[in-house]
Amino acid sequence: MGLFKFRSLCLCLLLVFKVCVAVNQLVGQIYPGFQASQMQWVEHDGWFLLSKNKVFAFGFYTALDAKNYVLVISHRQTCQIIWTANRGGLLFGKSDKFVFENNGNVYLESGDKVAWSTNTTGERATSMELLDSGNLVLHGDNGRILWQSFSHPTDTLISGQEFVVGMRLKSFPRKDRSDFLEFKSGDLVLYSGFQTPQTYWSLLDEIQKTSKNFTGEVYSARLVANSWNFYDQSKVLLWQFNFSQNSDVNVTWVAKLGSDGAVAFYNLHQQGKPIAEATKLPQNPCNLPETCPPLQVCYFDTVCQCPKPLADQNDCSPPIVSTCDSVDVDLLYVGEKLDYSPLRFVKPNMKTDIDACKKACLGNCSCSALFFENSTGNCFLFDHIAGLRRSEQGSGGFVLHVKQNPSKEGSTNEARHVLVIVMIVIATIVVIAGLLYVGFYYYRKQKRLLEFAQENLEEDSFFGLDSLSGMPVRYTYGELCKATKNFSTKVGQGGFGSVYKGVMPDGAQLAVKKLEGLEEGDVNEILDPKLDVNNKDERFITAVKVALWCIQEEMRLRPPMTKVVQMLEGLCDVPEPPISSIPGLRAYSGFLKCSSDWGTSSGRTEFNSDAHLSDIRLSGPR
Repeated sequence: MGLFKFRSLCLCLLLVFKVCVAVNQLVGQIYPGFQASQMQWVEHDGWFLLSKNKVFAFGFYTALDAKNYVLVISHRQTCQIIWTANRGGLLFGKSDKFVFENNGNVYLESGDKVAWSTNTTGERATSMELLDSGNLVLHGDNGRILWQSFSHPTDTLISGQEFVVGMRLKSFPRKDRSDFLEFKSGDLVLYSGFQTPQTYWSLLDEIQKTSKNFTGEVYSARLVANSWNFYDQSKVLLWQFNFSQNSDVNVTWVAKLGSDGAVAFYNLHQQGKPIAEATKLPQNPCNLPETCPPLQVCYFDTVCQCPKPLADQNDCSPPIVSTCDSVDVDLLYVGEKLDYSPLRFVKPNMKTDIDACKKACLGNCSCSALFFENSTGNCFLFDHIAGLRRSEQGSGGFVLHVKQNPSKEGSTNEARHVLVIVMIVIATIVVIAGLLYVGFYYYRKQKRLLEFAQENLEEDSFFGLDSLSGMPVRYTYGELCKATKNFSTKVGQGGFGSVYKGVMPDGAQLAVKKLEGLEEGDVNEILDPKLDVNNKDERFITAVKVALWCIQEEMRLRPPMTKVVQMLEGLCDVPEPPISSIPGLRAYSGFLKCSSDWGTSSGRTEFNSDAHLSDIRLSGPR
């Protein structure tokens, strides 16, 4: 019974120990036999090991989707990642875990595969420690260092970390391609990871801009305060690149190779997410391969422009890149006075003329583009090409041709040209039809106006009043307005309105009486005040109606004198006079035609016969 209680107590203590391990983050070191999965440490955001100063953390880092994660070392205050284990791919499974085996090997298990490993199987590893510097170290017996993250950088260097020959930085892939920082032949270079690597920045080239006689070889580099120092193999300082005005020696800096191909510098003592310093390498953004899309020209640091021949031919899209399987290819002229950063770091393929350079590219199935320098005859062939830049002032630059498949491009261009022609033809037909319609509408409108004017002219001249000797001169209302300056000079007041002074263009002076009062509807205003007339008298209303009939503009609407007498004597009814407008004329014209007792003995409804004319003329001028 006592033995059973003892075993139960041991089991409880073991369970409590495991719970504590699962809940509390480890500080400083972990030991062989340790295992961790992302789900175990999700309450601590995946971090299971902290440095002793708790500035850095080691564990699982998740993206927006918590199912995807990587094993990293992070600066806790700024969340800046300084090292990544599984750069080759993300972890997905819940069973994926970090393992520190008793045989000395440390690895990251992803399903039935190993995503990352220290490759230290068989070594007598005693512990793994996250130092206060951010360096993750695997210790062996007798104080040996079996493995450390500072010797296997990914895309970031931190203050105090030595970067030496044999190491390299690799950016996170962008469009399935990464950029690299590496020591080569005594130089530190940045290059794009094309099938044939293309160097676009060199430390020695940067140094020689200020020290043309420099001949040393660079072996290592280290971030010290606000500068990046470069040393030879004997640790002698060769050159110093200052990237910030902040000279505080206590600041921790990192240099990161970004996916844009530039090395940027960050201050980890900033609050929140650090912001990159303005100074980067390369210092000119147009030297970067990804500042502008392929074949577009960079200028003013960030402005991209498509060469006109490429815009006309392919809508600024790169032409189809030929392969060794393509047979029918030709070269597309892109432009001249262009430059390409890798041209500074490669030797020409040949010295020749432009025709021979074209022939060499067409004969080389891996050639996608050629640069030719007219001043030297240098011919450069490339299998891939990124963004371009303008040539420097005083330089003739290079002529660029790119390989394309003419059959596909030709058919595309032909279809585009046919479409343009069809659109032009349709637009022309629409414009012509519109012009014809407008012209026909204008012609009809003018014709109607002329017919109406001619009709009025014939009617006015029918009476022949203007040709009679001694007849008063007739003026239009517009002429009277102009003569009186819009009735501005009033000289008197009459029974029917005001009298205004006017001067005609020929100098003749005249007095114009303007009828007033009818606008208010008071008919008495136009009557002689000496007359004792009641405007509600039926005889007065009849006289007004007859008068309105007699002054109709169209002669055929005016009644003959016999009819006027009959209406005034009350022998027949007086219909409402028509409105003095074209619709009114048409309406009342139909009304008059239906009246059998209007017109002459011959039955005509229009009062334009000689008999009626004599009657109307006897009534005197109106």
